[in-house]
This record gives sequence, C-alpha cells and structure tokens, in this order.
Amino acid sequence: MKLILSRKGFDSANGGCPSPILDGQLCSLPIPDAGSPTRYEKISFTGSSIAQIVEDLTRGRVRRDDGAHLDPDLRRDAIARAARWRPIFGQAGAAQSHLGGHKIKKGDLFLFFGCFRRAEQVGGRFRFVREAPKLHVIFGWLQVGRVAQATDGLAAEIPWAATHPHLAAPDRYKNNTLYFAGDRHLSTSVNMSGGGTFERIAPRLILSQTDPYIGCSKWRLPLWFEPRGRPALSYHSKANRWTEGATSTRLQSAYPGQEFVLDLDQYPEARGWLRSIFASGAR
Repeated sequence: MKLILSRKGFDSANGGCPSPILDGQLCSLPIPDAGSPTRYEKISFTGSSIAQIVEDLTRGRVRRDDGAHLDPDLRRDAIARAARWRPIFGQAGAAQSHLGGHKIKKGDLFLFFGCFRRAEQVGGRFRFVREAPKLHVIFGWLQVGRVAQATDGLAAEIPWAATHPHLAAPDRYKNNTLYFAGDRHLSTSVNMSGGGTFERIAPRLILSQTDPYIGCSKWRLPLWFEPRGRPALSYHSKANRWTEGATSTRLQSAYPGQEFVLDLDQYPEARGWLRSIFASGAR
C-alpha cells in the first residue's frame, strides 16, 4: 500500500494567501481556475457560500464569480450534487507522471494537506488573525477505489461528475487521470467512508513544527519517517532534509511539489500513525 501526502488548496502561489481556520474549522479553498464551470459563489462551507471568505481574504484579487478548481472534491455538501456522487480527485501532467511512476492504484491512500492560517470575522469582514502562523495541515483523505483516464467516454459513463474540472473538458490536461474513492476506508481498520474531510484542526493533523515555529514548510514527524536505508518519502531522499530528534524528526518539506509518496510496506509503523490521524475527527 502507498501513502500519498498531496498538497492542495490556496497558498502564496495559488490564490495568494492560505486557506482559513475559522472557529477551529478547516476551510480549504480551491485554487482559481478560469476554465472551471464551478464558481466560488456556488461552493458552500458549513451551509454558507465561501464567496465572501474568498473575496475578503484575497482583498478582492479573487472574486465570487471566478472559476474554482474544486479538486479534490471531498464534501457532498460543497455544491449541488447529482445522484451517485462520490469523492473524486484529478491529477495531470508531471504530477500525474510521478503518481503513475509509483503505480498508485486501488487501495492506496491520499492524505491531502494545505497551507492554513487562523482567521476571524470582524465588523462583517473576514481577516487573518494577526501573528497567527501559516501551517501545513492535513484536511482530507481519499482511499482509491478506481483509477481511470479522463476521457469523453468516461464523462458519458459518470454524468454525476460532469462539473469536475478534470472531466468537464478532458482534453484540457495532458495525462489527465481521475482517482475515485472506494465505498469504505479500509487501510487502517477504521470504519468510515472512502473519502472525506477532517472538520476541525487537531494537533495530529498539523505537519508544521510549532514548538518552536520555524516556518510552514518545516515539519515535525514521527521518528519512523526517517528513511534509514529505506526508500524515502518521494522528493525527500537527501539526508540534509532530515534532522533527527529524541522522539521525532524535522523535515524540510519540498517546494514546489504536489504528490509525496511513501511505500507503507517499507514503513509498517505508519499504520498506527494513520489510525491516530483518523481518530482526530473525520466527516
């Protein structure tokens, strides 16, 4: 089984700011995409449109009627749904070539993380909390039930996914591939759906080192993550990225980079860590 730590959502390069943590809830903002049929004003979070959140936090650089790349698409209540919808994730280009090279298949597990920062609503407007740090936080998952090339034929087969940005115009991307969630999450003996989101921030969802805080991309991970002669988390094979501590290791995470793959057959210790991640509260 492979574990993929997959970077998604707003950051300084895509959207221009982090996604917000609002009253402890993780609101992952999809990146702008002029070619997407889905607009920010049509996407909801806790029952309300994210339009004002996007406009306020980007100071108007991203507008409510701009296209949004809603991918990974993990929440049933994010937009209006057709029958038979299930969580879905699309990848293409060099990032998909990396996944393909690692032979990502049914049963493998994506953990999606992004750049987040605590925010608040003051005087009717959203803003980031002063002095609140940027953090890399795990916000969702998808255990692969099916992998398929995005084609017009696939679009006709699954009309419930017609608005997904990788399927609305399949020829728009090279090496365009879709990953569909399985019916149930099975890899860690946790009884839950094959894809979804973590509703609230929790310590085990935070990848960034926080004590002391030395930057969003400096991660504190369990000590077993260190390669020690095993195949490393992809893009992280250089020894100088890892700094061993007494009970944990610090990792200088790679940027740019979207898909970081770890072979869990080489890291059996990961199973307990994953169980603790899902115990942090999924929806």
